[in-house]
Parts: sequence; structure tokens; C-alpha cells
Amino acid sequence: MKKQDITYQDKLNELQLDISHPNNKGIVFVLLEGESDIRLFRKLFNLDRCKVETIPGGKFKLEECVGKLVNVYHLIIGIRDADFIYLENQQYSKANLFLTDLHDMEMMLISEDEVFSALIFEYTSLTKDEHSEVRNNIMISIEQIGLLKWLNEKENLEYTFDAGFQDLISFVNLEIDFDQYFTRVLSKSPNAKLIDPAIVLHKIKSLKQSNPNSFQLCNGHDFMKALSQFVREKGDGRRIGDENISSSFRMTFTLPLFKKTILYSDTKSWADSKGCVLYS
Repeated sequence: MKKQDITYQDKLNELQLDISHPNNKGIVFVLLEGESDIRLFRKLFNLDRCKVETIPGGKFKLEECVGKLVNVYHLIIGIRDADFIYLENQQYSKANLFLTDLHDMEMMLISEDEVFSALIFEYTSLTKDEHSEVRNNIMISIEQIGLLKWLNEKENLEYTFDAGFQDLISFVNLEIDFDQYFTRVLSKSPNAKLIDPAIVLHKIKSLKQSNPNSFQLCNGHDFMKALSQFVREKGDGRRIGDENISSSFRMTFTLPLFKKTILYSDTKSWADSKGCVLYS
């Protein structure tokens, strides 16, 4: 069966069999949201002592899966994107579940100066003292996308964010053509509950007044797409896809860098309390 054909129930059944197998006694099962997370975390965890798996269906299915399996096997953790939880000042406390420090794992890579500079050196001729400004400017250019996604989650507006936007970004004005972007979003969102762009703009401006942390607001995948456009326009002109850039970020990120994160500290503390091993 192809990976894309595996359902949540298929994966749950598979894991239930795996955790009951005698060879897996004492093994920690680390459950993640997506395939890109697998490609990063399998180099961070000790794969002699852990199994790293992805759960189809997104963050809520991940939470459901961990909730079911932890009742029959205690060495299971799930790691999910924080999304907007920190911006909402929500308390997140679910057994054996851990959040990324920032909006998602990609934003954690992007926030690491050493990793970001390595990518900018690779794809541009900019000097190191310019790198922080580049990152900040890209954040500003996709800010309205982040605000719209936050609004969508807060008010359950049923927008679908499949439309491309790279061609709508201006790295001169550091903004996106929002009207055109919103039109594209609506074209993919047949059940949208709010379609008046003026009202939407008013609402996202109100959200912006709360001065949200950009690393908690912006989606890492959106940043990668914007960065690929930046390289094309302002870098060395290469047409580097966002998937290639994402891969470069993952390859550059290392366990010593991960050890500086809250996510590492929290999962390590959990492992110590259970007498098991997560990391080498």
C-alpha cells in the first residue's frame, strides 16, 4: 500500500500490533503530524530505542491516536505544531503530547540564525549582517497570510489555503496583494462563511494590533515559499522550489541545535521520568 493511501485507522491498527510485539518492549513510539517531520526527527531521535511514525489526518488525529494508545502502552509521545496556541495564551496539557516552540517545526528551523544564514549564503551573495533583515522582511511580506489563517481558526471561517501566492509578494513594499490573494483563497473555499474582503481586512487589522510574535504567527511552509521567490528575485536567480529549500533547512539543522529548544528539554524530561531513551 502506498503511503498516501494509508488511512488513520490503518495506521492505528498497525501501531496497536507493533506495540504488542515482544521485540518492541521498551521502545518509545514517537508520533508526528507529517512526512516532512519524519525526515527531520529521524535524525534527531535514537532510532535504536525509538520508532518515529507519522499519523494521517493532521493534528487532531495525532492527538486522538496518542490518547488511545497511551492507555495500553506508556512509552508513546506525540509532537504537534503549536499553530496559534501560544498567541491565544491557551494552556495546552494533553498526556504525552508536546508542542513545537514556535508556530511549527519549520519556523523553529528558520528562527535558528546559524541554519538561516547557511541557506542565505548558499542561495544569495548577501553578507551575514544582512541575513536577519532578510528574514524579518520575508516575515513582514507574509504577515497578512498568517493573520488571515489565525482569523480563520479563531472564527472557523472554513477557508482553504491551497492557492499559490508567491507571485503576489513585493519584496520592495514588503506586502502581498491581499485582494488578489483573498480572491484566490475564496476560489478554493466553497463553504467560506465570510467573503467580504473589507470586513476581513478590518478583522485582521484588529488582530495585528495585538502585535503577535511573527515566529508564532507565520506558517513555516509559507515562509519557505516566500523565500524561494526571494531567491529567484533577489538572490542568485535560481528557481529553487520551496520543497528543496525546506529540505536544505532540515539537513542543516542538527541535534546540538535542537538541544537548545524547549521541545527537547520537555521530551528529555519526560524520557528521564519514564526511564527510557529518546536521544543519543
